Amino acid sequence: MDGRHCARPGCDTVAAAKLTYDYARRTVWLDPFEGDLEVGAWGMCAAHADGLRVPVGWARDDRRTPIIPIRRPLAV
Repeated sequence: MDGRHCARPGCDTVAAAKLTYDYARRTVWLDPFEGDLEVGAWGMCAAHADGLRVPVGWARDDRRTPIIPIRRPLAV
């Protein structure tokens, strides 16, 4: 598997996030994807990272920069 693509089986989308986790702390981190992945990290596409659910009792810490949509002014 290419680390620059999503780690989800069947998904060939380019990775937009890096997933890491720590069993002892019961925490999953999502960080911006910035090139190479260290050992134990997984690349995730934006859709799979956005929809990621963690086990009950775990924390999900999304440290990616949020994308705020620009809204058009309402026509009067």
